[in-house]
Amino acid sequence: MTLSLKNLVRFFYGWKNGKGNGLTHEKESAALFAPGYRTGTTVLFVDDEPSILKMRRLVFETLGYSVFTAISGEEALAVLEMHQVDAVVLDYLMPGMDGEETARRIREVRCNIPIILSTGCLDVPEPLLEMVSAAVEKGARPEALIEVMEEQLRLCSRPNSPASLKPETLGWQASES
Repeated sequence: MTLSLKNLVRFFYGWKNGKGNGLTHEKESAALFAPGYRTGTTVLFVDDEPSILKMRRLVFETLGYSVFTAISGEEALAVLEMHQVDAVVLDYLMPGMDGEETARRIREVRCNIPIILSTGCLDVPEPLLEMVSAAVEKGARPEALIEVMEEQLRLCSRPNSPASLKPETLGWQASES
C-alpha cells in the first residue's frame, strides 16, 4: 500500500467500519472517494495550531469537503462574513478570542450552524458546552471527527432537529472516541 493521505484516510475509515486490519473494501473506498462525495459542503476549522489545521484540511479535502481554516476567533468570524459555511470545528484554548467567545459570536450571526468543539482542555466552561452542537477530543483519531461531522450535517438538514434550533435550545452531545 502506497503511503498517501488518501490511503491514510482509507485506513482510518477501515477501523471505523469494523475492519480490524484498517483496510476498507473496494466498494466502500470507491463510494467514499468518488468525485463529489461531499461537493458543496464547506467546513471551517478554527485552531491556533497550524499543524492541526493543515492535517484536518488534508483529510477533509480528501473526503471531498471544501475547507476554510482560521488561526483565531477573529479570523473565523471574518471567514463566516465572507463565505457560506455549513459547519465549524472550534478549539477552546486560543490566544485573543477564545473558543467560548468565538462560539457566542458565531451563534449571534448564524444560530443554526453546527459547531463542533475539538479541544484538549479538560476544564471547558459550561456555557460553551451549551453553545456547541457536539464535541470531539482533540487527540481523537480523525474518523471520530469525521463521524461527528457527518452526524451533525445530517441533523442540520432535518427540520426541527437539535442542530436546526435556536442556540438556547441546543444541548451538548459528547462523542465517544
